[in-house]
Amino acid sequence: LSSSSPEPLMLQALRLTPGAEKAIVEPMERSCKIYESLGTTRASHQAAAAHYQLALYFSKVWTCQRDEAKTREKLAAAFKHYGLAHQYFFQHVQGNETTFVVLSLDFSNLYSAVSSEEECLSKALLCCLDTRTAFSSLAPVSSPSTAVAIEQMTTLAENVEARISKLLLSLVKIEMEKSSKSQSSFSQKSHVDKYKNMYRKVLEFKMLSSRNQNKESKNDRDISPYTFPIFELLKTLSEEFSRGTIEC
Repeated sequence: LSSSSPEPLMLQALRLTPGAEKAIVEPMERSCKIYESLGTTRASHQAAAAHYQLALYFSKVWTCQRDEAKTREKLAAAFKHYGLAHQYFFQHVQGNETTFVVLSLDFSNLYSAVSSEEECLSKALLCCLDTRTAFSSLAPVSSPSTAVAIEQMTTLAENVEARISKLLLSLVKIEMEKSSKSQSSFSQKSHVDKYKNMYRKVLEFKMLSSRNQNKESKNDRDISPYTFPIFELLKTLSEEFSRGTIEC
């Protein structure tokens, strides 16, 4: 697509006629089918990338449809394509670390845009926790490209941390409101404690990172492989999230 308009391309896409939208979406959907039918490693990657592009498109247009049926249709398409892209990159993280993390953050944003209720926010949180494998390790830093990747992933790690912190704070507020409006049950208290303790661990990580930031030297990144500090946080939060209850 190309345009001489100063408006961002996606904003113009929001106002496309059904025919114009079809001209954009159908070629991408055909590409997905062709790549998937080939069955090669490269074709599978291309198919996942096409699904990601479709997911981005539908995640932008679902909120401005003319009726509820169309809204549901576009939203379902966004989730479908995000799910397919996420499935591929989750299984092929190595070499696709930055793509997987950005995709996961986008997927997380879609969940929280749909609803501010616990179900959607917890799924949004899970998308962020899934990124732990991307932060586990990278190849030796002697390669300039790897050094650049580390800088990119360091920035993404900050974005993931900020996103998790925001989601956990919202989940804590939701569970506390539930407890205050009804007779507190053991299950509700467990949920409040779970999210509170997870949030506390994020704050502790922030404090520790701040103290260690000035101590890090260039030589610290010349170790092979390089593991990102956020990996341990994500691993811990993932284990505690799946357990349901957390020990203080």
